[in-house]
Amino acid sequence: MDRLSTVKLLESQQLPVLTTQQFAALMGVSGSSAAVMLSRLSADGILTRVLRGRYSLPSTSILAVATGIYTPSYVSLWAAYEYYGTTTQSPRIVDVVNAKHSGKLSLTLEDGNHVLRFVKTKSRLIYGFRKEYLADKVAFIAEKERAVVDGLLFPGYVPLNEVVSTIRSGIDSRITLEYAKRTGKQTVLKRLGYLLNEVGDGRFSTDIKELSDTYVPLDPALPRRGRHDPKWRVIVNTVIE
Repeated sequence: MDRLSTVKLLESQQLPVLTTQQFAALMGVSGSSAAVMLSRLSADGILTRVLRGRYSLPSTSILAVATGIYTPSYVSLWAAYEYYGTTTQSPRIVDVVNAKHSGKLSLTLEDGNHVLRFVKTKSRLIYGFRKEYLADKVAFIAEKERAVVDGLLFPGYVPLNEVVSTIRSGIDSRITLEYAKRTGKQTVLKRLGYLLNEVGDGRFSTDIKELSDTYVPLDPALPRRGRHDPKWRVIVNTVIE
């Protein structure tokens, strides 16, 4: 098969990232032959080497590549906010929530340089994402409600005002609360309950029961100084604008 036909065949595949084994099966060649072919295609710029034994077409969306490396995984936090149009910022880092790996990975694709940041969490917390097709390639992206919960579950990754903006843009409060409860984290429930009452739909906040007596800062990035909200056990240490 000539290279043009190979590229067309690869473009027709929905998988954004192919392993050497998958490429071998697709081409009908041995694993060793596939490795040689992939190395040459990568050297010629036809493919991008994502990781050892994993390759992608340079034209593939970074969101699709990000969630095609480890499964299951999904894009969340700032990149998800940008996807849903709830932020004016263009994130330099794409956060990928998964249960296997942490750390960063730099990639160069057709549209420029990217940094993937793998956010490792427990397997039971991998939920609340949707399958999307970006230029016919599969990507997994957090639902807007899950992205809000992740902003509270992983507070060091995005500023609180981005979570607030996403809530204001319109979310399903009932689903968001359900996702928050599944984390088993009181800090997430307390902050979410307060925010829903302040800027979102607080009708379902009564579903939050049995909060512990411990007060948590609304914004963990700031000092624990401010008004103590007795309903949500939150230290209001920032102004919600």
